[in-house]
Amino acid sequence: MRTGSSELAVELDRGSIVPIYRQLYERLREQILAGALPEGTRLPPERTLAERLRVNRSTVVHAYRDLAADGLISQRVGSGSRVASLDGGRPDRSPAVPWWVTLPPWRVGQFPAVLGELAASEHGDLIAFVQGVPPAEPSPLGDLSRSFGRAGGDEKFVLTYGDSEGYAPLRETIAARMRTRGCDVDARDVLVLTGSTQGITLVAQSLAEPGDEIVVEAPTYPGALQIFQIAGLRAITVPVDDGGMRVDHVEAILRTRRPRFIYTMPSIHNPTGVTMNADRRDRLVTLAKRFGVPVVEDDPYGELAAPRSTPLLARGAEYVIYLSSFSKTIAPSLRLGWLVAPRTIYERLLLRKQSIDMATSMYIQAGVRDYLETRYDDHLAALRAELTQRRALAYAAIERYWPPAMRVTRGGDGYYLWATAARETRARALLAGAERRGASFLFGEAFFAQSGGDHNFRLALTPVPRGAIEEGIRRIGEAAT
Repeated sequence: MRTGSSELAVELDRGSIVPIYRQLYERLREQILAGALPEGTRLPPERTLAERLRVNRSTVVHAYRDLAADGLISQRVGSGSRVASLDGGRPDRSPAVPWWVTLPPWRVGQFPAVLGELAASEHGDLIAFVQGVPPAEPSPLGDLSRSFGRAGGDEKFVLTYGDSEGYAPLRETIAARMRTRGCDVDARDVLVLTGSTQGITLVAQSLAEPGDEIVVEAPTYPGALQIFQIAGLRAITVPVDDGGMRVDHVEAILRTRRPRFIYTMPSIHNPTGVTMNADRRDRLVTLAKRFGVPVVEDDPYGELAAPRSTPLLARGAEYVIYLSSFSKTIAPSLRLGWLVAPRTIYERLLLRKQSIDMATSMYIQAGVRDYLETRYDDHLAALRAELTQRRALAYAAIERYWPPAMRVTRGGDGYYLWATAARETRARALLAGAERRGASFLFGEAFFAQSGGDHNFRLALTPVPRGAIEEGIRRIGEAAT
């Protein structure tokens, strides 16, 4: 496509979760900053470019508007859009645009604000079924405080960096707990993390390079999708049903593609709440061995299942990287997780962690280790009972207040209900109506690497008071009618 005397090359990835307008903005921005579109170059009219690219005119309008906001193009009535002058590599505008405007943009998915919503602690007066955090009761705070008091007795010890691999007694305790779940784990296989999200980042940066393909579930955890997007990885999606990830789809993919790894949440899946059945677990690990593709098992909720599920790690330690966290069972403020990895990859992950934060807090590790040895199992039992009560309250309210066309997953454990609105209702429109009535949830599109989730939404049952569950669900039902 020629523009003036310059060539305008624009390639759009219609299978990407990055919005088309953003892709167009990035392609034009790169060419302007590289000099491929010199100063004064007249860009095609919005309607003309939209027709050539087979996109809506509003897509081009949005991209041009962002370029103009960055000072990269100028727009005047009658003369169209032209590349602005550059001075020393900076857009010529007053005040001067800082140099970092010229940095290549990160691709962080279609809904970059979702993680902020998940981390936000305040939602005003809304009954907000948004955050995946432990409920207020049972509270671990009293027992946890005593554990930290005991751990803090040796001031010199708790104020040091500690080993990058983690506090040795904590690693031993974690390994012993993993062995009770059928996994042959030694303390030297455990790498302590500053939150399990760090583990997903380490894996994405260590096992793949920008442009590589990976397999992910659809839907899946939005935080993982954002990490994969920033790392430049291309997601091949596999659906989830009542039995977990559709492993038959995985096999079909592995016969024709060579993804770097398979990311899955087999136990109390986020957002659907389902748990992968034993047959699929066996088959998935068998496929990993046959095709030489590692499985990344994200398991922050596994200990909340009743009975506890056996991790994929127990079926094939040499092909499974296991991730977990204390954020969902104790408190997210601890920022404490761990991974178990084969020795062939462990050192690579350790070096990557050292480049990020050297070591995880020794004080936090020592306090949590004491808590694991003293009160953790009692707390888990109370937490499971609380979650069971909350789900029962939610199911009863849904039966009472929601129209028959709205459905939720049944029979799962954990924090979440995965809901489906009526075919004619988009979840984001339902969310707007619910918020006007004082309730909130997370819309389903944020959980998909590609398209999907228009009619789905997730309810987190844990962040709201138990007594507010029924009222919140009533308000959502009212918005749907």
